[in-house]
Amino acid sequence: MKIAYRARPGFAGIVFALLALLAGCSTYKDQLLAPQQPGIIGPEQVGSPTAADALRIGALSRLKTATVGTTGTETMYTMGGLLTDEWKSGDTFSQRVETDQRTIQTSNADVQSFYSAQHSARGAAKDAIDNLNKYLPEPKANIAQMYWVMGLVEMQLSEAFCNGIPFGITNDGIPTYGEPLTNQQGFTLALAHIDSGLALATATDTFAVSTKNSLLVTKARILIDQGNIAAGAALVSSVPTSYRWYVTFSLTTSDNPMWSFNSSQKRWVVGDSFDVTGVIKNALPFASAKDPRVPVTGTSVNSSLKVAFDNATQLVSEGIWGRTDSAPIISGVDARLYEAEAKLQANDYVGMMAILNALRASPQALGSAYTTTAMSALPAPTTQKDAIDLYFREKAFWQFSRGTRLGDLRRLIRQYKRTQDQVFPVGTFHKNGNPPYGTDVNFPVTTNENPNPNFHGCIDRNA
Repeated sequence: MKIAYRARPGFAGIVFALLALLAGCSTYKDQLLAPQQPGIIGPEQVGSPTAADALRIGALSRLKTATVGTTGTETMYTMGGLLTDEWKSGDTFSQRVETDQRTIQTSNADVQSFYSAQHSARGAAKDAIDNLNKYLPEPKANIAQMYWVMGLVEMQLSEAFCNGIPFGITNDGIPTYGEPLTNQQGFTLALAHIDSGLALATATDTFAVSTKNSLLVTKARILIDQGNIAAGAALVSSVPTSYRWYVTFSLTTSDNPMWSFNSSQKRWVVGDSFDVTGVIKNALPFASAKDPRVPVTGTSVNSSLKVAFDNATQLVSEGIWGRTDSAPIISGVDARLYEAEAKLQANDYVGMMAILNALRASPQALGSAYTTTAMSALPAPTTQKDAIDLYFREKAFWQFSRGTRLGDLRRLIRQYKRTQDQVFPVGTFHKNGNPPYGTDVNFPVTTNENPNPNFHGCIDRNA
């Protein structure tokens, strides 16, 4: 028989059979790989080590949907980039246009989709943990990996959505609806699951070490979200800069969504600091900087060559990922960036630049098919404002469209005491009659959470 997993908005559903992508690892990689022969768990295998591991593999498949995504799926990475300055809408769909404009409605179907995908991944990992503990307790790194999935998803939700996210669970088919949590409470929840994973990832084989690296980098990011920047940086000194945890794509499974939405469908274009309406205050010039970390084709204005899906917006295409190129969820570059921010916090701008310039001096893999060229060193800034600006600019170019930009802009407001109109895109919007940008700094929890009796809307929309 074939039993399907049914995702429930607002709480984790039950996972039964999963046609999944396989997880493999090399020295510093843990990749999601497409199965050679997708199969179905038969009745005789339910409640067995085989089924338990299938649940783990299925949770990794759902993690792919909840991060980088699959063909045609809206994700935290892509939609978060649209709400910030990484991407610009070249589309006609109102859901994407209002996200780009920073005026998101709770009925936005695209946000509903990737909100549900987060909870589905979290629920799948929780069910995998329960079954692995019961039927396949060794290797412990497999269980640690599932705690990483739970913590990563809880962190992503807390970085991207408003205060007031319910985190529910389902045990033995019985749902427990979550009470709405603030983002800080969500980070605390994520941290607890990451710590549970670290307690299990103690072996010295390649897979366990890879899992530990992912847990450490994720824990560091959560601590930084909480404002414990020095503590986060101290965790990752053992993580090699060369470490990558890739999501993979193939012609027989799914396309890389960043290639699909941008280069193929032409619905999104690479963001810039200006467009046909003029200067976009606070936006970084991803499209026009000619930075090797964000290679592009096309220009933001005065291009007669190509326009986007709407037949109006100038098409600028990224050159990092092709149709089947892998994209990292976790990178050792992230670890170095966290260490650089700790230097920034200590007002050690020379130390910060030593780390950032070391990254610039060496080619770095941003995907399976693209590695940067070496870049020249930058001088150390002399003022705090300039140091903050330069650090977050470097971080944005290193982590382009990897799901970090929205959390960083919110931190600039929350931790660095800037206002939203000093951080998010401001100016004249390029669609809908050229209104001003809105003031959203996060996503609202959408109406698909309404069946939860504990949920009554966002607590607030603060950063």
